[in-house]
Amino acid sequence: MAALAFEATPAIVWMFSGPRHHIVAANRMARASVGDRPGLIGTPVREAVPEAAGQDIFELLDEVARTGQPRLGAERRVVVDLTGDGTLVEGFFTYSVVRAPGADGTPVLIAHAVDVTASVQQRRAAEVEVAEVRARLDAEYKVGLELQRSLLPVGLPLLPDLGLSAAYVPAGRWRAAGGDWYDVVPMPGDRVGLVLGDVVGHGPTASGVMGQLRAVAAERLVRGGAVSEVLDALDALAEMAPDARGSSVCVAVYDRLTRVLEHGTRGHPQPLLLAADGTTRFLDGPIGPPLAFSATASAVAFTTLNPEETLVFYSDGVVEAPGLGFTEGQVRLAECVAEVAREHADGDPRELADRVCTVLATTLVDNDTSRDDVTVLAATVLTAPAPLLELALPGTPDQLTVLHRELGGWLDALDAHKDDRTAIALCVVEAVTNSIEHGYRDHSGTVAVHGELDGVGGVVVTVTDSGTWREPAERSPYRGRGMLMMRECSDQLHVDTGDDGTVVRMRRAVRRPPVSAPRAEPIARHSPDARVRTVVESGERNRVTVSGVVDSSNAGELRSALHEAARSGSGGCLVVLDDVELLTSAAMRVLYEQVADLRGVGRELILVAAPDSPAGAALTASGLDQVLPVEATEPIDGSTSIDGSTPISGSSSIEGSMSIGG
Repeated sequence: MAALAFEATPAIVWMFSGPRHHIVAANRMARASVGDRPGLIGTPVREAVPEAAGQDIFELLDEVARTGQPRLGAERRVVVDLTGDGTLVEGFFTYSVVRAPGADGTPVLIAHAVDVTASVQQRRAAEVEVAEVRARLDAEYKVGLELQRSLLPVGLPLLPDLGLSAAYVPAGRWRAAGGDWYDVVPMPGDRVGLVLGDVVGHGPTASGVMGQLRAVAAERLVRGGAVSEVLDALDALAEMAPDARGSSVCVAVYDRLTRVLEHGTRGHPQPLLLAADGTTRFLDGPIGPPLAFSATASAVAFTTLNPEETLVFYSDGVVEAPGLGFTEGQVRLAECVAEVAREHADGDPRELADRVCTVLATTLVDNDTSRDDVTVLAATVLTAPAPLLELALPGTPDQLTVLHRELGGWLDALDAHKDDRTAIALCVVEAVTNSIEHGYRDHSGTVAVHGELDGVGGVVVTVTDSGTWREPAERSPYRGRGMLMMRECSDQLHVDTGDDGTVVRMRRAVRRPPVSAPRAEPIARHSPDARVRTVVESGERNRVTVSGVVDSSNAGELRSALHEAARSGSGGCLVVLDDVELLTSAAMRVLYEQVADLRGVGRELILVAAPDSPAGAALTASGLDQVLPVEATEPIDGSTSIDGSTPISGSSSIEGSMSIGG
């Protein structure tokens, strides 16, 4: 009976005896686990199952026999030759091995194992499937987030009397981007529209609806519509678009002359007002039902804002959190904003809105677990005049250093978007350079530079000289690139030249970057110097790394560096421009001429500039990327010193330090 039970046991059971672990018993499932091979009983296990060598099975039996301590394990991997043809089959087993006295008192080892191969394989397949699903969700999340961000403003208008900032933080990692949106729209009559809304749902559909609502609101505001007109237009759209039904929105129009704010909400909480003394309150006024849920006209309210007060618009995600009621969330929001005001009491009022948005985006949100997007829009009423740029520069090339420094400081104070900074700097430097080179060839005059915000989201810079522009004696196919760059870098450009001098007036709509990623430290400003460094390697492509600002005052040093690189070998040259802060037409002329010179002797000069770098933008604006060899990334070359460090062999290094300013 015992033998029958042993044979029928629904598990693998082995019995071993002696120092060589002879097999003294093996039930039906044990024999099947090794392919029912003949001659098992009485054979040492190392000979009976030789393929187990190297799998730590024999060593495990030795240990239990020696110590008497049982060994247990789960899902141990074992490969066995089931067919006898050398093909190893993988299996997984949960096992136990114990030492026990045999019938004659001699110790024997009993190994008990359960085949869990099927469950392990199922789990592994499920893990692979889960990983694939997570990868797809991750890809969809990134696409949805990119769509969401593409439909939001790339920046906020720079206004002289209103400090603006915004932040958008998407919901937790495995939730699709939602339909939060905001906008700031300069309006006729020194007014500005501020909007923040939330579309029901998540994913591409919500993002698409958000884009429609934002477009309708912006169109009405640009045409000067009142708050009630904007809300009614949004309501009409929601009636026609089922996916927009139930969306919430808060719309406000601020009159910058009277400081009166007209505001109305549909299903959205009232904005928070932070007073100059640090106290907070939520605006009064009716809150209408969500869009498409009411047949009556939208109600509005009016609030007069005082100097240095800050208005904070926010989405539901700011005040709603697990375990936190809406009222508690609003209290937490008010306390957080008041704390920011206390910490910023001695700071620049122009930076308060940015600080509020940054703190709310980092303090009130858990990026991994938040269930809803978080969007914040803040506006501070400013009383101090906006920074101006006022320069009177002698018409000499060395004054470009002063121009870079003062222009950079002014753009720092405005905190303009980096793309706008680069474009404005290019245009202004080109205009001043033209005045110096064409208007004051004897360097006897003065160039005046005046820059200001125009009040409707743009920067206007005027460059004036009293010289007489003359055509240069030299004719070059390069001529005209500077003016082309100026037109590409400005929205409006007027050049008036007469006997009394020349006036260049440029305007560009300028954006202040939103808080796209929480930052605790100030944005790094540009460095005060530029350096040209060359690393010359004999017999290989020579590499020239350029950094900082390169204009007509130091373009000669760039020319010398390129000549040195060209003279030192017979191969081509590589000029890396990714670290250049400003590349003017004077520098690009040097590059253009050097490319032509090397081509004339059968050699090549390749420029490396990322498309989003200042140098890449300048090359595109001038059209030179169409005629010069420009690469987005550095070509792979085993002999090239990628980081500008000392070359491996056969090289010399020439460095020139240029105090450029800015």
